[in-house]
Amino acid sequence: MSRTNLVTVAILTLLAVGGVAIPAPAAGTIDTVTLPNPDSPIIAVRLLFKTGSIHDPEGKEGLAAITGLMVGEAGTQKRSYSELIDALYPMASSIEIETDREVTVISGEVHREKLAEYTVLLTEAVLEPAFSESDFSRNKEQALAYLTTTLRATNDELLGLEAIQQVIFDGHPYQHSPAGTVEALKSITLEDVKNFYRHHYTQANLMLGVAGGYPQGYVESLEKTLGSLPEGEPGELAELPEPATVEGRQFTLIDKETDSVGIHIGYALPINRSDPDYYPLMVANSYLGEHRTFHGRLMQQLRGHRGLNYGDYSYIEYWHLPPFTMNPTPNVPRRQQYFSVWVRPVVPATAHFALRDALFEVDRLATRGLTQEEFELARDFLVNYSKLWGQTLPNRLAWYMDSRYYGMPYYIDEIDKRLKKLTVDEVNAAVKKYIRTDDYHAVLVTNNAGEVKAYLEGDQPSPMKYNTPPDKPVLDADVTIQKIKVEPDTISIVPVAEMFQK
Repeated sequence: MSRTNLVTVAILTLLAVGGVAIPAPAAGTIDTVTLPNPDSPIIAVRLLFKTGSIHDPEGKEGLAAITGLMVGEAGTQKRSYSELIDALYPMASSIEIETDREVTVISGEVHREKLAEYTVLLTEAVLEPAFSESDFSRNKEQALAYLTTTLRATNDELLGLEAIQQVIFDGHPYQHSPAGTVEALKSITLEDVKNFYRHHYTQANLMLGVAGGYPQGYVESLEKTLGSLPEGEPGELAELPEPATVEGRQFTLIDKETDSVGIHIGYALPINRSDPDYYPLMVANSYLGEHRTFHGRLMQQLRGHRGLNYGDYSYIEYWHLPPFTMNPTPNVPRRQQYFSVWVRPVVPATAHFALRDALFEVDRLATRGLTQEEFELARDFLVNYSKLWGQTLPNRLAWYMDSRYYGMPYYIDEIDKRLKKLTVDEVNAAVKKYIRTDDYHAVLVTNNAGEVKAYLEGDQPSPMKYNTPPDKPVLDADVTIQKIKVEPDTISIVPVAEMFQK
């Protein structure tokens, strides 16, 4: 039996019984994950290269992302980028590229009638990039525009979400955005891109995923074609230092002309989803603030009862593009994670109260934990909700690939298996171990940052004013919340024009 078929059998076994670790690849071969579904007319192909912004050389931040764009959004040695797009259009398909901190993923989906034609285009893009000056200039301009226009100027939410990661991982390889920095992007040359491609786009760095109703022999043929990539140096994933421990309450105010205030709170966690502690903490976090659902305490209290904003959530791992996604996105694996609370923009008059209310809810969880009833409700919700994350064939394939990356059983099955065995005592023990409000980073995207700094330092009560008063229990809680001592240890002001500059 071939190595590819062995992987297929292992995954089918995993689908049937769950809890079986996804096998490692044989030495000297491309690491391949297959998810066959003969009834599906759609085939999904994903190429996960274990190279991301953590591999950017110092002073060349953004190089991994630019290289990815020169593979996934550029011409080949046989056709220009516009010709490539024209060839893909009749297939109702595309070549997608995403570079994160640790990985770069090139992916696409196609109907099986067009699989052969699509594969030619996909492998041509990966194996024969043109590295033209025109594509290089266009992609650099696109990356610069993301930093200076999207993050700095037009999207306060993405700005804050990127900034909280930068302060949590200060001095760490995760610190800079995958898009890089303005000064570094300007210094990147086409020769830098070619060298990065030669060094990092190798068989040793590649995890290949194929799912759907592909014909017999397709995976082996694709592996053979991709075998023309350099072999590369086999070995472990790049070693990561431990994130710096935050001591006290460290505030960063991003000074920007804006009509609202975005609030983010967070700190590094020593666990990820391959750790047993992750799953009880996952239940507690869902109770506190599941992303874009109404059952979380943060959402109920800040939005539901007080009408402060559009949404309020918490996370125990990186969530990709949360303003635009409902469910977690696969294929952005990170071995080091963080806890965070996201208070979506509020009007300036309520910002200090909103900050206090968020801290109040986190502290409430930390000090009292969950009751049996709360635990059962949050656990049962997650057991069922998580099954929605793999509804599509490409997502299921991506979750399998992530599980291989983390060296663990299939994540969706692991949630089901572990959560069904959990007890409320285990959840509360995880809360006590990992949830706190004494040591954290906070990022506020705000106008008049100097005035906000003075207000935070004064730490005076911030009573809420309502057009329509809420119920008495809410008003009673407000009396306590408005007087909570935030007591920042340090407050730094960063003009928005300096964000992502160098």
